Amino acid sequence: MVGLGVGNVLGVPQEGWPRHAVEASYPNGIRDIEVVPGEPDDDDLAQAIILTEAAIEARAADLDVEEIGRRFWCWAEENGRGIGIQTKDVLARIGGASPRCAQGVGVEARKPAGQPALEAAREVWEESGRYSAGNGAVMRCAPLAIRWMQDDVGLARNTALSAVVTHADPRGIWSAVLTNVAVAMLLRGEDVAPGVVVDRTRQTAAELGSSLSPFGIEGAVPETVVDACSIPSACAPVDLVLDGRDMGYTLKAMQVALWCAIQASDFEEALVAVVSAGGDTDTNGAVAGAVLGARFGLNAIPRGWRERLAEIRQGRQTLGELADRLASLAV
Repeated sequence: MVGLGVGNVLGVPQEGWPRHAVEASYPNGIRDIEVVPGEPDDDDLAQAIILTEAAIEARAADLDVEEIGRRFWCWAEENGRGIGIQTKDVLARIGGASPRCAQGVGVEARKPAGQPALEAAREVWEESGRYSAGNGAVMRCAPLAIRWMQDDVGLARNTALSAVVTHADPRGIWSAVLTNVAVAMLLRGEDVAPGVVVDRTRQTAAELGSSLSPFGIEGAVPETVVDACSIPSACAPVDLVLDGRDMGYTLKAMQVALWCAIQASDFEEALVAVVSAGGDTDTNGAVAGAVLGARFGLNAIPRGWRERLAEIRQGRQTLGELADRLASLAV
């Protein structure tokens, strides 16, 4: 949780920058958090917290897709900082109007008066020509790996439910599931390898069978997701081409997660390398920070970054407290 927050704020100011622009402005890499205290949580962290709170309140039950859609709408009305185009389009349909994205200036959310979340997400996907495979589901999913770290099937089911609220594309859904399978393995202290993660994800998909079909979720891992897991050994984040025309693509975010789970050797240098590769830096930073935190632990996160994050978020519930509450429910 803390890694996710640190990675997110480290990459916020440079979101959308190409790698050459990052290198020109930060020849030693992006190493300082430039977000100022009091700024509202960015979308990656804010939506992860919403999922965290929903999982805590659900306790032994599964996540409620429509309730999460309502919470996302309220967040977009009252904050909405950094909201992605696809998510905003879906939430506009859920709310019945474009969300106001007030960024914490005291606006009270209107009651959503539009479509059910599942219907809205599917329509946005279909109207895009079924090409909308954004990274919004992967960016926020990691906290669920804490809650269901001992239950791969429950983790896969609830990660899929968390994804389909706004991202109906099977690539978005199953790349989030695969990412969380890897995070749960790290939390359990297991060695992570691409083939093992793919096999575990396919196995959980087979055990789920057609149980997710009422939510419009296909019960098989798309081959495009499997193929994207083949990352060359001894590569670097720049080799993933995070700032290219596929910037913001869900499979790029998943590849960041896998690289961090398998090839990174140090929290700080790995996170700097991911964010400094340019592209969707805040989301890639959030995904990388979450995975690196699961792999290396809280004490591996530089103290200065942790203190800066606490300063930025002063007065809000701490991410450590939320993580502890999730862990207390893990079975």
